[in-house]
Amino acid sequence: MMGFLHDMLRRLPWPLLVLGGMLIVYAMLLKVYLVPTTGGTDQNGYHVSARMFNLNGVFYQKTADDLQFVGSMWVVNERGEYYPKYPPLYPLLAAGMNRLMGPGGGFYATLWGAILAAAGMYVLARRFVGEWYGVLGAGLVMLCPVFTALGITRNSHTPSVALLVWGMAAVIYGATARRRLCQWLLPFAGGVLIAYTTGIRYTDFLMIFVPAAFAVLFTRGARRWRVLAALAAGAAVPFCVLALFLWQAYGAPWRTGYSLTDESSSFELRFVWDNLLIYLPEFFMLVVGPVGLAALPGWRWRWRRAVFWAVWILPTFLLYLTYYWAPDGESTGAMRFLMPLMPAVFLLALLGLRRLLRLLPDRRLAASALALLIAVQGIWGVTRITRLCEGKAANDLQYLVLLESMKNHIPDGAAVIASGGLLNEADFERRWRLYPSYLLTPWGIRNTVERSLGVQAAGLQKERALALKEKLGSLNSGKLQEYLRGFFEELAAAGHPVYFVGRGSEVNQFRRSFHRWFELEAAGTVAGERPAYLLRPVKRDASRYQEAEKRHKPVPMPVWEIVRLGAKRPKVLTSAGTEQELREERREILDRLNRDNDPELARDLARLEAIRDESQEMRRQIQQQKRAAEARRRAAEKRKAEAAKKAAQARRKDEAKPQK
Repeated sequence: MMGFLHDMLRRLPWPLLVLGGMLIVYAMLLKVYLVPTTGGTDQNGYHVSARMFNLNGVFYQKTADDLQFVGSMWVVNERGEYYPKYPPLYPLLAAGMNRLMGPGGGFYATLWGAILAAAGMYVLARRFVGEWYGVLGAGLVMLCPVFTALGITRNSHTPSVALLVWGMAAVIYGATARRRLCQWLLPFAGGVLIAYTTGIRYTDFLMIFVPAAFAVLFTRGARRWRVLAALAAGAAVPFCVLALFLWQAYGAPWRTGYSLTDESSSFELRFVWDNLLIYLPEFFMLVVGPVGLAALPGWRWRWRRAVFWAVWILPTFLLYLTYYWAPDGESTGAMRFLMPLMPAVFLLALLGLRRLLRLLPDRRLAASALALLIAVQGIWGVTRITRLCEGKAANDLQYLVLLESMKNHIPDGAAVIASGGLLNEADFERRWRLYPSYLLTPWGIRNTVERSLGVQAAGLQKERALALKEKLGSLNSGKLQEYLRGFFEELAAAGHPVYFVGRGSEVNQFRRSFHRWFELEAAGTVAGERPAYLLRPVKRDASRYQEAEKRHKPVPMPVWEIVRLGAKRPKVLTSAGTEQELREERREILDRLNRDNDPELARDLARLEAIRDESQEMRRQIQQQKRAAEARRRAAEKRKAEAAKKAAQARRKDEAKPQK
């Protein structure tokens, strides 16, 4: 009996069972941190486009007027159609998940992309280093901080890597298969998958050369041509679909949305050194980790292998060394561009690690060294992953709460004014007409225009910035307020009541701007608390004693207010009338804060107001001093100019006198 059980246990597919358990734990980790909201400016381009495809069958949107919000990552063509500047095949993938799972299902595309990439890494690495090292390769992907953080970020990177890994596995297995049918079908499928990544990220077109290089370097004779032909046929399918889309959207199959923002021309050699100082340290600190650093030196040189890995790694790396945009700060900002290189570097690390362990004289010593490396890699990965994911989840949770409150307090079809960050999230709902809050002030408009026109390449399309400048850029504060009052009246008359959503200072500014002309109603307040952390506190106190008391304490979320712009007043309030209403509002707020008439709290509130008044008076005096100093400087310059003018006139008179 014991022999039967022992034989049965030996026959179990232990690598697959271990891999399955790892994938389940990984999926649970991602699910903890993923909050189903749009996720940011870039994600707005992907997911709103997917939503438009679900609703209307097209990837573009059109606006009802010139001021309506459209995300910064969108570009407008000659027909007035706004497309995201990104390729369409990730929105198509997200739209399919929306159709299967309901609106918002596409937010989970990055989660599934991360899981499938880890599973695909096992399949691919198994071909190079065997089953158990393949399991280790999948673990390296799961413990990669940048990749895992991208798995909850709802953008394009993890699905692209998943398609690349599975496509490479299909091509390599097909190229080494004995059956001729597999030599055709698997490379064809691999070509489709790898070329599909170009429809997710344009620069991933470089990845199609990787399987081609494998076929050229490691296959011979008729097999080589079969693999290359099948690969080319498969790649032609996504490439043709992408070319047709670009032709329809931008007028030419080689013209992309990036050409409308001048970003296609923003690759310059002068950026190489600055980018290198970011990419090299962060790639090893946030992507590869201790195992890679320990194992890469053990790789054995072979010229065919060296050419293959160079084709995979160098083109993308060198391309992004010349790119104008590379944020510093140990985040996903710059490292996400290098994600297509991650599978290659991990495969090299596994090859080097296997060779180093085989050089050790004792198997127990090799097992101990491997266990130590895995433990160090695990601690490194978990701490970095939680550091990146905790803040992202907290920020997304705030927006999720805001969106739910907006759905409860703001009717469908209303016009909503808010900051760009909130509008990026609300845009996916397609419930309201959205307007950015920078339209409310001349300096907000001016800053938006200057950010796009003042540099060679910027996220906001220059044509959009010029249109905004032409329409509102010349208006001073009074003229702008007058224009907006008329515009808001038109919206209300058309059945789109106007709401403003913002924090305290933003709401106060909105009230001051429109209080005299419109009734303003408080429509809701968004406040609450969130957990201090989900899995691990990342902002820890230096003292472990103090930390123990505070680590579980909930964190209050910023307070947001929703204000409704009501009916137009029959008569514009005078300054005195406005002051009276403001005093009443002040009294109501103080009563609400101090319901029990606590004398100490009343003194503190009065002191706060006194501090505010004193600080305002100090700022006023400083401004007066600055204006007086500026006036003195200008007067001195004027006197100096007049003196110089008189001196010049005197010289000319002297020169004009006849010489004796």
